[in-house]
Amino acid sequence: MIRVLIVDDEKIVRKGIATFMPWQDYGMVVVGEANNGENALQFMASNKVDLMLTDLSMPVMSGIELMRETRSKYPHVQIVVLTLHQSFEYVQEALRLGAIDYISKTQLEQEQLEDVLGRIAALMRQKGTERAPAAPNKGDLTEADEVYVLYKLVDQGADAKPDETWEEGAVEADAGVWYWTSRPKSVPAGREAALVCFRDLAELDHKSVMQLLRVYRNHDLFYDYDPAASCTVVSDCEVRLNRNREEASFSISAIKQGWLSSEWIFDEALFAERIQALRAMRLPPIRLARMFYTLTDEWNKLYQHIAAAPIEIEDTFASWVQFEEWLRGARELILQANLKPQYSVEIQTSITKAMNIVQQRMDQSVSAAEMAQMVNMSSSYFSQCFKQITGQTYTDYSRDMRIERAKEFLRSTTKTIQWIAEQIGYNDEKYFSRLFRDHVGMLPSEYRRQNRP
Repeated sequence: MIRVLIVDDEKIVRKGIATFMPWQDYGMVVVGEANNGENALQFMASNKVDLMLTDLSMPVMSGIELMRETRSKYPHVQIVVLTLHQSFEYVQEALRLGAIDYISKTQLEQEQLEDVLGRIAALMRQKGTERAPAAPNKGDLTEADEVYVLYKLVDQGADAKPDETWEEGAVEADAGVWYWTSRPKSVPAGREAALVCFRDLAELDHKSVMQLLRVYRNHDLFYDYDPAASCTVVSDCEVRLNRNREEASFSISAIKQGWLSSEWIFDEALFAERIQALRAMRLPPIRLARMFYTLTDEWNKLYQHIAAAPIEIEDTFASWVQFEEWLRGARELILQANLKPQYSVEIQTSITKAMNIVQQRMDQSVSAAEMAQMVNMSSSYFSQCFKQITGQTYTDYSRDMRIERAKEFLRSTTKTIQWIAEQIGYNDEKYFSRLFRDHVGMLPSEYRRQNRP
């Protein structure tokens, strides 16, 4: 396995990269994180690292300085630069110091993460640093009709070892994966690991079985695992091994829009139907987590004025069971934030829909009267209900959401003030700047200088 170290001063960036990249699909595993160059060097002094992803702008020690030190002390470590800087000088300096790839943070969301890792893996092969996984020295599966496989669900890094209480004879197939050709007498209980029995393997050779174990972990284990079952039985092995896993029939954008709507919040039957439909899609777990990581951010923006606390999402989900528990908890928080007994479900749904439209049409100026018509309410009653349910007038809510979006653009892009103003529905840059100063306490240009990473 290629051991990966992620270095960035922003925790959310480190966690996002570690969680949502399909590392295992490309023979990689994240073994550590560091928030600055000095801590990265300390980590490499006592841990094996093959690939380092590093930001350039960090406190204590910059990414450029870290690259120089790494080249001197650990020349075998390959480096990928991940940064907001896109100037020619920065690119040239990073490449001169031996970076094998250069990825812009602002463009990462637009790229398929699989393509990014595939490119990095190819570059590492060119450098001659990728090591082929060692073939097991025991437990030949050539004549096995069934095999019992233990998948660790809790990430313990690349050096995880079987527990001493496990039955002897376990063969390590991959990081966090062991197998037996007969059922083991003792395996970890609870949600730490999943025991899976693959049957009817007589037609598969050893290499195909090993591939099956990896394919199953990356795509099916997440959905099949049930913590209440002692062992999951898989019999359609050849079908799973050869299954076409393309997702062309699914529109991630359409799925997200469905979960941004408000109907499922108040309707238990519709919520259950949405969950069943989502599970039936069997999206790769990484894509599922990435999608709901983004949705959580949108929900928090949408309900921040009425929610008692923000929705928090796990860094990663080991199984669908764990994900569904989290999703039900998130729905309960949203439901409690919206629940106003004095109003009917229809009225509350209309107000939530209006809040959602504000978020989706940030570049358009929609008046209270126009919004009332869009959600099928009279103008005066809409304004009354909106204020009592959200605690703000529609005008104040709409303005605050636009100011928050402007802050995001100022922090994360180099776009002009005029461009940002137009994106949030203001064509007059001077008016927008005055409005921003009145509510934030400084001009947009000052806010950008103080809050850029």
